[in-house]
Amino acid sequence: MKPIEVLIQLSLLCWNTLFLGWKNGWASKKDIIDYAVSLLAEGKDENNETVSVIAGGDYLEDEELQKLVSELVNDVNGDTLDKWRLAHLICVSEMSGTEQEKIEQLQELYAKFDYPEDMSSCSIYAQDEIDPLIAMMQVTNNLRQKFGVN
Repeated sequence: MKPIEVLIQLSLLCWNTLFLGWKNGWASKKDIIDYAVSLLAEGKDENNETVSVIAGGDYLEDEELQKLVSELVNDVNGDTLDKWRLAHLICVSEMSGTEQEKIEQLQELYAKFDYPEDMSSCSIYAQDEIDPLIAMMQVTNNLRQKFGVN
């Protein structure tokens, strides 16, 4: 499962999250168009011309699409980044593979998100003797609680 799919499944996807994800390479142009189409199909934002243009945006250049999406973004903040972090952590925890492979992915994730303080025990270099995968589950559970998702 990909992080974008996790965000959709948890109902945490919004324009702010998509915009940040696209800028970081975690979401694609297709993901943005699909999100706009889903909003229109659900009857949400149906009066928003920008969403309608994005929904039919296969022909748009990346710069044009970025400008349109940025018009729909309210505030990309720490919560937005934490949604992506939660999605990535869930992907690591659910990936098939050995514990060692999961720990390696976790280390990459820790670095990718610029070493967040709440993930320090996820590091193989942590001095607290907590298993990194157990620490990952604690962080995941805390983020789930923060966003009110199961």
